[in-house]
Amino acid sequence: MGHEFSWSVSRHDTFNSCRRKYFYSYYLAPDDPEIHRLKKLSALPLWAGSVVHETIEGFLKARDTLPSEAEQQAIVHAAVHERLLGDWRDSEAASLRFRLFEHEYATTVEAEDKKIVVGTVMRSLRNFFKSPVLQEALAVGRASWLTVEDLVSFEVGGVPVFLRMDLAFRDAQGRVVIVDWKTGRGEGRFNEIQLAGYALYAARQGWAASPEEIQTELAYLAIPRYVRRRVDGRKLEHARAFIEKSAERMKGLLVDPVLNLGRLEDFPMIDRPTMCRRCNFRRLCFPPADVAAAEAPQPAAAL
Repeated sequence: MGHEFSWSVSRHDTFNSCRRKYFYSYYLAPDDPEIHRLKKLSALPLWAGSVVHETIEGFLKARDTLPSEAEQQAIVHAAVHERLLGDWRDSEAASLRFRLFEHEYATTVEAEDKKIVVGTVMRSLRNFFKSPVLQEALAVGRASWLTVEDLVSFEVGGVPVFLRMDLAFRDAQGRVVIVDWKTGRGEGRFNEIQLAGYALYAARQGWAASPEEIQTELAYLAIPRYVRRRVDGRKLEHARAFIEKSAERMKGLLVDPVLNLGRLEDFPMIDRPTMCRRCNFRRLCFPPADVAAAEAPQPAAAL
């Protein structure tokens, strides 16, 4: 457990949802293969998002012109008939490469649920190729692209902050545009702080002379809807303060913040059955033997 403490939006989200899940994910998973395997489990909506993101990343890293209609259809077809089908077969076979929560915990997957995943992937990728922001990025050319899915880090209050922007480029007016592809339909709890963190990194890197020269775009591909917002100094300051406060709260539960050491018992479980039922670590908190014992009829007391 001697790993360096760091901060990310997903780490903050996990900490806020359940302290025990957070401890499993960031303190036990790095050294325990079984806990690491459970951490990596995907789930239907998450799976759809991963396939869309990875398909877009592969396209942007290989191409900087818009494919023909036929090529676009081929890319969408491959994502569904090769990637989704391959993932599903691996998951059913309990592969270490890819495993769905639904298979791990023997949850019934209805035909309609599968259709939703396929529909989300197809719609999102088709809308990606039609999106105004993609046309804009292709028009300025690869020389104006600043990052495509690169894992980067910078420090906030002495804490390493890790992030991965889907795409950032300099537009025709020289402004920085940071894009986040989304396959969900609603505003996520931390979408705005995530984008503000990206903008803070861009400002620190000197990509723009002032915060006002940075814009962020949430591209909801499944709908589609594109929400572009301006950045200013106040947003960047809010992001910095948010990250520092969040990191302090995480460190507050450690027995040794300097060495980044904690104890499982200091990270309590939550009492939210609906959330626990969908948690990757469910069997660690509620071992099958314990559940069976609790539900078994008890012998009658002797008279």
